Amino acid sequence: MQASADAQSMSKTIYLNQARDLLARRDDGSLPYAALELRRCIESIVYEKLLTYTKYVPGLVFEQWQPAHALKALLQFEPDADEEFRLRIAEEDPLGNPRGPWIEMGEHRTFKLSWLQKNYNKLGSFLHVPHGRMKGWTANDVRAYLDEVVAELDRILQSSIIGVSLASRISFKCAVCSSNSLVNTQVAEETKRAICINPNCGAIYHLEKRDDQWQVDLEQTEFKCRNCGASIWLENRHLDIGCLFKCSECNVEYLIVARQWAYSAKEEVDKHVG
Repeated sequence: MQASADAQSMSKTIYLNQARDLLARRDDGSLPYAALELRRCIESIVYEKLLTYTKYVPGLVFEQWQPAHALKALLQFEPDADEEFRLRIAEEDPLGNPRGPWIEMGEHRTFKLSWLQKNYNKLGSFLHVPHGRMKGWTANDVRAYLDEVVAELDRILQSSIIGVSLASRISFKCAVCSSNSLVNTQVAEETKRAICINPNCGAIYHLEKRDDQWQVDLEQTEFKCRNCGASIWLENRHLDIGCLFKCSECNVEYLIVARQWAYSAKEEVDKHVG
C-alpha cells in the first residue's frame, strides 16, 4: 500500500507541473491538454486519500469510482475528509487535560465535494468541441480559469496530512453483492443510513442501534406472490412504476403499475402504538 501511496503522491505533482508547462507555452491549442492534466491531478489527490482505507475495503473497489463518487464514498468513512484543519497533540494528565507543550503534527488541505464536482466537470468540458455556454469562452477566459485551478491545486498539494482515520467505523457485508463496506459511526448516528460502496451495487441500508449494537438492514419491501404465496423481497430503491420483478418460486412476473400511500392522524397512530 505504501508503494501505491507514494506513486499517487508523485503523480499528482507530475500532473500539476505538466499543466503548468502547457499553460506556459501560451499556445491556445495546449489548453485542452492542460485541462486534462488538471483532471488527472484531482483524480490522484482523491485516490491517494482513499488508499488510507484499503485495509478495510479492497482498493479495486475504489478504482471503479469517478472522483466525485469516490469522495462521496470517502465521506461515508470520514465526514471531515473534505474539511481543512490543523492537527496537534499534547500529553494528557490522568484527568484528560493537556500537560506540556502542544506538538504540531501538520495541516490538512483539501477541496470540498462541491468544488470537486463543479471543477472536475468544468475541466472536462474543455476536452470537447465547445457547445452551450462554453461557446462564449475565449482562449484567454479558459487560460485564466485554468490558472485559478492550478493555484488552488498547488495550495492543496502543500498539505502535510493526506488522510487521517481517527473515528470509529461500522463494517458490514452487503447482502446484495457480498462486498465488504463500512460507514463512519458519526455518519450512522446522524443519517441512520449507509450505502454499499461497490459502484456496481449501491444498495441502501437502514442503521439502528439496539443494545449498544448496530443493526444494519437492507431497505427492502416484501411482496406476496399472488400465485404461490411466496415472499418476494424488492429493494426500496427499485420501487417505481414500470419496475418488473419475478417470483423465485413459481417464476410469475409482476409489474409495478401504480403508487399507493396510506396516512393517518398522528394522534391515532400514537394511541395504536401505545
